[in-house]
Amino acid sequence: MQRITLTPVGDLTILAQRWQALEARAAPGFFRSWTHLGCLVEERFALGRLLAVTQDGADVALALLGTGRHRTWLNQTGDAGQDSVFIEHNGLLMARGVAVDVAAALRAARGRGRLVLSGVDDDTLAAAGKAGTLQVEQSRWAPAVRLDTLETPYLETLSANARYQIKRSMRLYGPDLALARAATLEQARGFFAEMVEVHQAAWRRRRQHGAFADGTMRLFHTALIDRAWPRGEADLLRVTAGGRHVGTLYVLARDGVIASYQSGFVPAEDARLKPGLVCHTLAIEHYAAQGARVYDLLGGAERYKLTLAQGGQMLHWATLHRAWSGEALVRRVIRGVRKRSPL
Repeated sequence: MQRITLTPVGDLTILAQRWQALEARAAPGFFRSWTHLGCLVEERFALGRLLAVTQDGADVALALLGTGRHRTWLNQTGDAGQDSVFIEHNGLLMARGVAVDVAAALRAARGRGRLVLSGVDDDTLAAAGKAGTLQVEQSRWAPAVRLDTLETPYLETLSANARYQIKRSMRLYGPDLALARAATLEQARGFFAEMVEVHQAAWRRRRQHGAFADGTMRLFHTALIDRAWPRGEADLLRVTAGGRHVGTLYVLARDGVIASYQSGFVPAEDARLKPGLVCHTLAIEHYAAQGARVYDLLGGAERYKLTLAQGGQMLHWATLHRAWSGEALVRRVIRGVRKRSPL
């Protein structure tokens, strides 16, 4: 029989041991790993409660919860600034081969209020739908490339137009076009700092803030790289052509899945040069040669992602409420209409 408990996070050393012990029996992906969530907690982000499902005294599912007034967040804090550290492929950390009652666990996490679910997959969303009334705020396609099923060189799998543009761009960059992986932690930090500057400069040109504008993301990911790079769970890839910087990719790696998390590309005056497509293509070829299973471009159906991808999955952002009666649902719809009314 499975038992569900909600307790304060408590001693982080004990929590880390529990989490990592369950990780050894799971396939968590990066965003549910202790490398990622442990870094959030240890950097004093407000994840204050532990959801645990146990069976015969052993953990079979775990999640961290941020709590607020009448609201709980799954593996997030609920603070907008702290949650700028974006999470995708979210959900419970679960042991392989164990039938966990995910709906019951989510119902317990929700309590008498609401549970905010960010970046969860179809299975978690379906389980949440059995735990109460579900409001889906948005769904995003997360394009990906299945590297383990490639039967021909990656470029040959793309459309004729995409192949032409990428190959032409590579020729124009010249024979010295090359990808380099950070070879030391110090070099990884340097590549990351350079990427942030290039990334922010691009957003400033659009008169927008960019991901690293308030410093929270920069500080967190600096700490994350210090933790993840020595474990082989983060990579910084820098592309150059004849000594010129073309772009940098920051990727997170776990269980053969390479998540392309952030990037910075040097703008080219020649419209025929496609730095983003070129950098991602070189990275995909690099990881295919390394034996990785998937190159995940993460949520968002931007044109370049759809050009490069060959599949993917849907991710969802939703709120789980207690089950509404028909009358309560009508009242909520009416309130929503009134809020949107211009009168």
